[in-house]
Amino acid sequence: MAELTVLADKDYLPLARISAMQVAALLQLPLPQVADLRLAVDEACTTFLVAAPGRSVEPAAVSGGRLYLCYDRYPDHLLVTVRGAAPAMWPAQDELGWEMLQAVAASVGTEVADGIGTLTFIEPLEP
Repeated sequence: MAELTVLADKDYLPLARISAMQVAALLQLPLPQVADLRLAVDEACTTFLVAAPGRSVEPAAVSGGRLYLCYDRYPDHLLVTVRGAAPAMWPAQDELGWEMLQAVAASVGTEVADGIGTLTFIEPLEP
């Protein structure tokens, strides 16, 4: 349905949030669901920008790192995928942001392959 690639930098998070709001508007989601989708996308992207305690994340200006965000629409749900370089010990599941993501999104999943992390979650849609 939509894709966005941005620098893996906190200054680009507003673009990710705007993309979530635009997709929600295209799907004509109710306002509370729009807010949940926006928050889930923000938290999902942030997991790639926050290092585990005692570790550091190289700034995108140095690394050239990017975040890839994809929205795939299915008849009964929206699948959101965020992909980027996985910081050490990613994702930090003991952080507040991770708890918030799990609270507002369904079926949160993560995978790491060759240093690239993929985070997916589902936003249910009314048929």
